[in-house]
Amino acid sequence: MSDPNQAADEMDRWAENLQRTAQKYQDLHGRMEALSVTESSADNRISVTVDANGVTTGITLAAATRGMDPAAVAAELMACTRRAQARLRDQVTDLVHSVVGDDRAGQAIVGQYTERFPDPAPTAPPTPPEPVSTPPTAYTPPQPPQGPRKPDRDRTVTPDEPDEDDMYYRRKSWLE
Repeated sequence: MSDPNQAADEMDRWAENLQRTAQKYQDLHGRMEALSVTESSADNRISVTVDANGVTTGITLAAATRGMDPAAVAAELMACTRRAQARLRDQVTDLVHSVVGDDRAGQAIVGQYTERFPDPAPTAPPTPPEPVSTPPTAYTPPQPPQGPRKPDRDRTVTPDEPDEDDMYYRRKSWLE
């Protein structure tokens, strides 16, 4: 590089390349910010939406979720969230490859999404509990509780005639 003009041309090409790369990443950033993914349960009673960062931005529960076991609703919410995040990872991967190609920075972005949002573990569909049939029994009225307390424990016992102190305080005020 003894020629100063050749060095200047090389610097111009390098600057143009940096500018094109920066423009690609700005375009990628804009497209990624617009991403959101929604996943629903198999019966469409529960749906979860995540943004480009994988953060839950919306939850929809159908009226049919009323009366469901809260643990089942929570498990399905988490499963929908994980599936949405995994789909988001796939969309980001495709977007990075189509916009910036397969350079080191693009690979780093894809690697971060892959690390943060792995494939959800496959879950077996929940099996409904088998109904338990109990044979009909004859009606037996409830029995009073048996224990250390006497059967007349609720009866209040008062003396037949008031004693002297009772008569004294009935006639006078304690302020006297």
